[in-house]
Amino acid sequence: MASQSLKSTPIFQLLSLSLIISLSAVAEVEGLGVNWGTAASHPLPPQKVVELLKANNIGKVKLFDADPLVLQSLSGSNIHVTVGVPNSMLRSLNSSLKAAESWVHDNLTRFVSDGASRVLIDYVAVGDEPFLQSYGEQFYPFVVGAAANIQMALFKANLAGKVKVVAPCSFDAFLSESRLPSKARFRPDVNRTMIELLTFLNRHHSPFFVTISPFQSYHENKNFSLDFALFREAAHARNDSHKTYKNGFDLSYDTIISALSTAGFPQVDVVIGRIDWPTDGAPNATSSLAQEFMKGLIDHLHSRSTKSSKRQDLPTEIYILSLLDEDKRSIATGNFERHWACSLLTAKLSIKLISARVQENWWMHKTFNTFLPNAVSPGGSCFNLSWPGNISYAFNSYYQQHDQNPENCDFAGLGLITTVDPSVDGCRRESAV
Repeated sequence: MASQSLKSTPIFQLLSLSLIISLSAVAEVEGLGVNWGTAASHPLPPQKVVELLKANNIGKVKLFDADPLVLQSLSGSNIHVTVGVPNSMLRSLNSSLKAAESWVHDNLTRFVSDGASRVLIDYVAVGDEPFLQSYGEQFYPFVVGAAANIQMALFKANLAGKVKVVAPCSFDAFLSESRLPSKARFRPDVNRTMIELLTFLNRHHSPFFVTISPFQSYHENKNFSLDFALFREAAHARNDSHKTYKNGFDLSYDTIISALSTAGFPQVDVVIGRIDWPTDGAPNATSSLAQEFMKGLIDHLHSRSTKSSKRQDLPTEIYILSLLDEDKRSIATGNFERHWACSLLTAKLSIKLISARVQENWWMHKTFNTFLPNAVSPGGSCFNLSWPGNISYAFNSYYQQHDQNPENCDFAGLGLITTVDPSVDGCRRESAV
């Protein structure tokens, strides 16, 4: 399977808001890409997004579905792609090989050709973090069966040599009573399924996709300080056996490696399918901290790559979350899930994204609606609004998501359309333009 590496491709630069970070630092990582989600009320035209990705030499993209318009826009782009199977499809794909064959035919076969216009699809990701603890048993019992049927369908379509099947694993699938890597293992409720999945991945030489979330680890673990999460020199080091950890990334990554070894699969390659820091929606989810995290991550990966000697010292690929904010994304783990964008955009890309959004929504106006008090996240930038401001924030969100339709601003006579931006104290109200 063809795969670009950062060693052999033009080095692109990232901007965490105002700070440009060179990716030449990640010399030993096979590839660094970006997640591209489309769960937004006003998504950008796919072709425009691809143009922006190409202009900035972003060579890998991970999708959460197999939208034909998105895949068509990636045709001939030479961007390597991971397509996603939504969680809602896992049950049917698990129970029916025919359903899997239909999915492969409809979503892969016509795009994976040998011509110049082919889409370079490397992976099919079965599910979107189906092992999340908050999902219970809704999805994960069907992952391995769905993956096996997709694999068989790929084989029948003569695509198994080009496309590998993977299953993204959530950060909370691991446990360690001591909160240290050496005691790490998979959660008891998913352990059997995880071993079945790893057996499948190992058999087909597919990597293990997993999320690392220092932000959530910081919020859920009292021993995980902000300094530790953000690669700060002041962070209090943590010792585990004969190893010292000075940051949350290394501790989280070694937790994954340790859990894989405990399960009997130390040889499986690891891909970080999601990592970043949110910019809003929770305490300490801010643009400045997202910027600091990304700089710390890239600098640290560079440092580790120059010292690395073992194959598993670094993940083979890393996908940053995310290219764009998604105001319709699931908030099962928190409202911050809708605020991952912008920490990796170059200044040029940021300007073009804004320009593209204005062009796409040219028919809409810069108007606001001045909806539910609990719509604002605790700790988020708009959390400290007074109750009228809180109501106004929610009214406006509803109004913007419904294309500024005046009927969606009335609220029994309580809403008012205005051209005056009601943003206050760092709480920026959204407008489509």
